[in-house]
Amino acid sequence: MIYINDIPSFRNPESTDYTFDDRIEKIELINGNAVQDYGHVPSGDVYSVKCMFTRANYLRVLQLWEAREFVTYIDEAGIVNEHMRLVLRRAERDKNFPHYYYLTIEFWRV
Repeated sequence: MIYINDIPSFRNPESTDYTFDDRIEKIELINGNAVQDYGHVPSGDVYSVKCMFTRANYLRVLQLWEAREFVTYIDEAGIVNEHMRLVLRRAERDKNFPHYYYLTIEFWRV
């Protein structure tokens, strides 16, 4: 189970992904390559989560997203991530239980 502020998911996420903001680029030259490296920028890291919520909690998460509020994200291991930007990417109803929603969410560390 995860928490967005005090809003619990119905169960553990279907998937969780963490993308690092690594600012490195390979530049191809005529006689080789060069690397432009600005390092890792932690404020650009992104958590991507697909998780099920009840309809009532889905509507609460939707309100947070609409209000553009920063949230606290607590993952299934209990790790607390504060001051995260909540970005909803997708919502889909469970085909067998129409009052449950799968949300695809990103949490941006900004």
